[in-house]
Parts: sequence; structure tokens; C-alpha cells
Amino acid sequence: MEITLSPKETEVRPNTIPDLKVDATFRKVPKHALTFELWKIDEDRLEAVARAQYGTFYDNCAYIIYASSLVGHYANHETITREQKPNVPLERYIHYWLGSNVSEQNRSNVVHKIQELDSYLGNVASIYRETQNHESARFLSYFKKGYDVLSGALINSVQKVRLFQLYGRKWLRAIELAEIEWSHFNSDYIMVLQMEAITFVWIGRSSASIERRSALAWVQRQRGKDSGTICIVDDGYEQSMSAEHKQAWNMVLPLQQRRVFQSNQQLDSNSYDSKTNGDINGSSNKFRIYKCNQRGRLHLDQLDVGMPSKDDLSDAHGVYLLDNYGQSIWLWVGAQTTQADALTAMGNGRAFVKKKKYANSTLVVRVLEGQEPVEFKRLFGNWLTVWQDNTRGHKPVSTKFGKLDAVLLCERPKMAADTQLVDDGRGERVLYRIFGDQLVELPATKVTVFTNASYVVKYTVQCATVVPADLASVGVKSIIYQWNGSEASAETIAKADSFAMTSFESMQGAEAMFVQLYEFDETPHFLQLFEGKLIIMRGQRSELLHSNNNHNWDFKTNIMLETFLLKIYGDASYNSKAVEEHPLSAISSKDCYVIKTSHVWVWCGQSSTGDAREMAKSVGALLGESSLMLEGKESKEFWQSVSMYFNQTLVINGQSCGSSTTSSSSSGAGSMCNGSNNSGGGNGNISPTLSNNCYLNTTMPTKPRPPVQLFLVWWQQTQLRCEEILGFDQKDLCADSTYILDTGTLAYVWLGSKALRQERDKYTAIAQSYVQNAPFGRRSATALAVVRQYAEPNVFKGFFETWHDELGKNFLSYEQMRQELGSVAPSNGLSEGSALHLNNNQKDFDGHKKYPLSVLVQEMDMLPPEINPLRREVHLTHDDFVGVFKMSFYEFDELPKWKKQELKKLYKLF
Repeated sequence: MEITLSPKETEVRPNTIPDLKVDATFRKVPKHALTFELWKIDEDRLEAVARAQYGTFYDNCAYIIYASSLVGHYANHETITREQKPNVPLERYIHYWLGSNVSEQNRSNVVHKIQELDSYLGNVASIYRETQNHESARFLSYFKKGYDVLSGALINSVQKVRLFQLYGRKWLRAIELAEIEWSHFNSDYIMVLQMEAITFVWIGRSSASIERRSALAWVQRQRGKDSGTICIVDDGYEQSMSAEHKQAWNMVLPLQQRRVFQSNQQLDSNSYDSKTNGDINGSSNKFRIYKCNQRGRLHLDQLDVGMPSKDDLSDAHGVYLLDNYGQSIWLWVGAQTTQADALTAMGNGRAFVKKKKYANSTLVVRVLEGQEPVEFKRLFGNWLTVWQDNTRGHKPVSTKFGKLDAVLLCERPKMAADTQLVDDGRGERVLYRIFGDQLVELPATKVTVFTNASYVVKYTVQCATVVPADLASVGVKSIIYQWNGSEASAETIAKADSFAMTSFESMQGAEAMFVQLYEFDETPHFLQLFEGKLIIMRGQRSELLHSNNNHNWDFKTNIMLETFLLKIYGDASYNSKAVEEHPLSAISSKDCYVIKTSHVWVWCGQSSTGDAREMAKSVGALLGESSLMLEGKESKEFWQSVSMYFNQTLVINGQSCGSSTTSSSSSGAGSMCNGSNNSGGGNGNISPTLSNNCYLNTTMPTKPRPPVQLFLVWWQQTQLRCEEILGFDQKDLCADSTYILDTGTLAYVWLGSKALRQERDKYTAIAQSYVQNAPFGRRSATALAVVRQYAEPNVFKGFFETWHDELGKNFLSYEQMRQELGSVAPSNGLSEGSALHLNNNQKDFDGHKKYPLSVLVQEMDMLPPEINPLRREVHLTHDDFVGVFKMSFYEFDELPKWKKQELKKLYKLF
């Protein structure tokens, strides 16, 4: 596919870049320093913004931000300029932000100015085009308390009444509105009406607790030392204001004209839809890649690629355009590209947006080879440098940890996070097997699991220390592990889910963590519980072994386990396991195998490591007396004994061979691996979420994990929405919210102590919805962990630069903040025991979209589609309801059915 863009469509004409003269204001910027700079463009003037004004913008202006930080760290508005040595690598970002009412002249001026700044810095910065209300996560991360947008139309106004629209969970946006009208009100928002003597804070009923707290803090910051009154007004309860306050409100917003819309916000690119496959909302990595070619006009040639990879960006002299399905447009500029092409890339991106008729607010970013930001690298599932970035200041995961020291892991959360080891795995464990509707406790020494069953392990953390600080840093005393085999039926997994979560819920007051694992995604600590000797057997054997309810069999005596082959994965106690495989399509010289026939054989490829051989020998010892065979030195007896499994022709020059001498008809782990296409097979009850999985890279990776991501998440109807928090720290975790910390190998769900009950109860649904739609091609079977506030394990805490166990203990809820405002914030007659706060029926009433009485008394065919004609009354506001029925909805709901119908007919609401 080829797209041609006319030069007229670009914001800057290609190949016409003169030698740029750099503005004197930019020349004050140190080229090699940590810094944060902000400039405003108003018509033809470029002026530096005073630090005290950082985070305040005008909607008719354009702004430029330059942020520079150490690699893997994040600058923000508090960053102090510090010169660095020339050999210290830096990350540099230029953002230009366009207000919603910015003029064409300002748009043009800012484009030229960022080219000057880019040229002055040596064309080494990533450039982001930002628009009001559609900013990138990186832009938002610069302003920890959110930002304000003032109306340019009111700069010279003498008007003393101002209206602000406040929304945003992590980053509060406060937008000043030029007109004071009911049309700006929406149940999702918090509205602030500022007068000389009084500030009204109108709380939309669909707004979140975290937004309400941020809004009250914003109002208090705005007031400063002003002693004016604050009046909090609840959506639908405006008539409860005092007569004095109501009179002041009616002067600018007459209540008889009240019309408030119910949540109607469009989902943006940061939302994950649990009902879609991920492509629609931009969270998939199946985007389109175009090569930019100059042929008089700009031509875009679409690359024919399936799953995009870093290797597709192969021309260091070229420019590539990545279309993330209209969610964002990325321009990748090769290291050998001319300065002119680097400068015109943004214009080409904008021309593409217009050609495809994407929204004008579409994020456009230019990145340079070797300087790509982490957000870009994450789009590619195989971008190797992503896994090497030291983005949180941690040392890479080492596969050579030597002897594990439980006390050391307890004392050092960062080490625990790096290894994902809570302790040395020697604490007490109780093991349960779930198959169908059967749940059986197994002997604690059992190390064998089967692919058609689920297992729950109740583990008690061991920390051989009596130092209180060390015990506190461990964070958890118990872990509930749930492991699901690849062939486990839906019934089995559901039973295991129920048992595991019930066990976790029973520990509400205790320090406990819940971890849900699938075969192929075992975490280091789970494997450490079995000291690297976990044996995963195919499901068919399970039915034979457990048919007589005999759960105490062992390898040395059970006749059903006379012959099998295990492939050894890993080379240490915390990354090793043995998996039954048959048939084998290839044998690699890098691997080790254990074959059980009339004798136990441990075969080690010539390229296998000494550590891997030790793990193989330890598994062999479980099966009986074993003999070690090295590749190329096998005995004749060995080949005769293992002929049904091993074939010398499968190993070629130490490389895996794709040909198989055995027919493939079995199911289970072996048939899903080593290139076999038989991924179904067997008894047909393989979990649908696991059917595409393979044992790929299941040894402990020698490369570090990908950069850690923190998301604030919440449900909006059936959709999981999220905001990513770049440059996060512990203070970003709020008690009334839920978060996901994605470490690449494990997705942690952090439940705030004051989070909504829906989120606290449905934590696995949150995690699974996120994982199934997460970026960079993650498998849906990724391990999930659930941690509660104040009971975070060391493996979680270590991902934060600093962690204070007492932080958050003084959390003030919205209700408490409201009470603390005392006399300046009347409660509008809503006492703490009122129906609004306590009654479930009332909460249901407040959850419905509200309409004026005049709309609700219309003929049935004139009603809005979401209104049930038999329940029109629930769409009244509280005030209108009391005005019509002379009682609250709660009192009305207690009436007999015939009486309610009689009243509704009387007032034409039936």
C-alpha cells in the first residue's frame, strides 16, 4: 500500500529548511544538563515562564517544554538544573502544547520554534506534539498535582465570577470556561464556581473519590489565605443549599434552567476494553509501519509485516512512520538521516493524520535511532534494548545468585524485587490438588504436578530474623499460590479460583499475598518452593495415578511411572523445572534431559552449563539411582534403553533440528513445544486462554526484565480504564484507588485500603482484563499477584526508589476532608446517616442518568432510549423528586406498589 502526501499538507515544506537562527532565549539552555524549561508563545513572542507559573497554561497560547534527565529517570517541574559530564548519557524531550483556542499563527510559530530548539540541541531529542485534554503520559508526569488551563478570552475581563471544570484521577485538569452555563456541567466532573465572597464546589455524582479529594485540595490552594466561604453542593441536591447560598448561585446559574448530563466521556487510547481483542483501543502491537520516501512528493510505502519488530526499522538513512491505528503516530528517524529529513518528520506525521482523517488531537511523536523513549520501545514485543534499560535504578537480574540467604532478602527489598524472591522458599507449605470438583490435600513433600489439574499452595514466609525492621520489610507472612495446568478444564480452574480466593479472603486482617500462575509462567519464588525440582507431568498419567485416590505414590515404586522423559529448564533452584515431553521433534545441545526407563539417565548436551547439569542431576536423584551421559560420550546401553525417546539424528551440529522421527498424536505440554503444530490434541479440555502457549524462553532470562510500569486502573461500566504514571514513587499510590504494577514477568494488583468494594472484590477480573489487552504482545497466561495496602511484600516494595511503611497511614478520605473544612463547607443538609450515604436503594437512585421533569412527563415514544417508561421517577434529581412527591426516594421506595403507581400516575410519571 502506498500513500502520497502533498507538500502543502505538511506543516513544514520538506527539503526547504534554511540554516536556522536560534532564538536567544534558547541559547540560555545548557546543552548537557539535567533541566526542565517551559516557554510560552503568544503571537510572535517567545517568553520563558516563571517557575511559580509551571503548570498554568492559557488556552489561546502554545507552549514548549524541554525536559532532560538521566537515562531511566524522569524530570518534572521541580527539577533543578545541574550540569553533567559530557560522557553521561541523557534522555531529552521536547513537547509543544497547543491550547484548544490557539490561533493558526501560534501553531505555525511554535513549529518553527521547536525546530530552532531541536537544531540548537543537536537533533538528539524526542519531539511530542500535545493538544489540550489529550496529553501524553510523559507530559502529564511533569506536573504531579495536575495542571490548570485558564481562558485566554478572560485575560482582560473584569468579570469577578469564574467557572472551572475539574476532572482527572491521577492528574487533575482544571479548565476555566469562558461562559458560565449549565451546558458545561456533567455528572463526571467537579465544577468550581468562584465568587468574591464564596466558592461553590459542585460534586458530580459520577466523579471518583480521588478526583473529589484533589478538587478540594485545589480549591484550598486557590484560596490561599483568603477566608472566603466554601460551599459544597452535591449533584441533584442543589435545593438543599441555604437560602443565602441559593440566592448567590441563582444569580449566575438559575436552578430552574438546570440540565446536567450523565457520564458521556469517550474512552481514550488509555482504556482497555475487556470485550475487545485489544486492537481497537490501541493496546495491541499490531500497528502499521510505513517507509517514508521522497520522490518530489512524500510517498509512504507500507511494509508487509505481521507482528512488527525492531528489525523492520532497518534503514539508518531512512524515516519510518508507525500508525498505532489513529491512537498515536510515531516517526522513527534513522541515525544517518539528514538534518532536513529529521526536521521535516513532524510535518510529515501531521500530514498523515490529515490524510487519514484522524482526530486533530492525535499524538504525533518523532524519535531518533538510539534515543527512543521507553513508550516507543514497548510497542515492539522483541525490542531487545527495552530489556536492557536500567529504568528503575536496579541492577539486572542475575542468574548466578549463589546461596540464597533468607535474611538478606528480608533486609533488602530491592534485591527481593530484582530476584522476585520473597524468602529462600524453606517456609512451611501446604499443597492441594484440584481436579474437576475434587479437592485433595497432598503430602507437603510432593513435587509433581499434572497438566490437567490445578494446585493451590498455602505458604508461610520464613524470615530467620527477630529484628522488627527486617520483619516489617518482608511485608507478608503468607502467600496463596494458585497454579493452573495447560490442560485443566474450566470447571477445575473455577474450583481452584474459588478455593484460592476464599483462602486469601480469610486472611483479610493478616499480611498475605495472592499469586495466580499458569503453566509456562511460574515465578522464581514459586519454583524456589520446590528447590528447582518441580516436575510437570502430562495429564493422562494423572488419571491413572489418582484413580484409586492414591496420593502418596512416589517415582521409585509406582509402575505407572516406569518410562517417561523430562526436559530440564533453568540452571538454579529459583528458575528450574522439569517438564515431561514426548514426542521430541528436536534435541538441542544446550539442554539437559532426564529419561526414566528401567534405569534413570541424565543426558546433558555438550553446550549445557555446569549449573544446568547440576539441576538435572538433582531431578534424576528424585527418580532413583541415575547415570550421567554427556553428548558424544553415550554408552551403547544408553541408546538401547532410551530408543523410544531419543534419536541421535535429532541432534545436528549442536543445533535444534526441525525434523521428527516420531508421529505426533499426544496432547499436553510436549505437543505444544519444540515446533510441533499439534497444539490441541488429547481430551479437548485445554483451557482456551492457554491453547496458544509454548515453552518459549522459560528458562530464567539472562536479560533483565522490561521497564516497570505503574497504572491507575478503574472500571467504567464493563471497560477497564487506566492512566499510566511515569516516574512513579510510593506517594502515587492512593488508598482510595487500585493500581497495576506491571513488572513484565508478574502483574501486581495493588488494592488501596479505601478502594471501591467492586475493585477490592474483583481484583482478578481487573488483572486479567489488563493482561489480556496489555501492550507488547503479552500472553494472557501471565502471572498475576494481588497485594493489599499495608501488606505489600518486599518483592513489590523494591520496585520503588524508597519505601516508608508508615506513608499513607494519615490518609484523609473525601468525607474527612469535607468535614475538616467545617463551618466553611456546609453539608447541604446531608448528614452522615442520610440515605445518600447509607441506603443502597438511594445509591441506586443516584446512579441513574438525570433529566428535567419536562422531559420525563413526555409521551412514551418521545422519551430518551435509556429510560424505562415504568421507572421514570429514578431519572429525577433528588431535589426534583422531593419537589414532586413531597418525600425522598427512600421514603417513596418503602411504599406499597399500588400506592407508588397511584402517585406516579398523578404526576404523569407512569
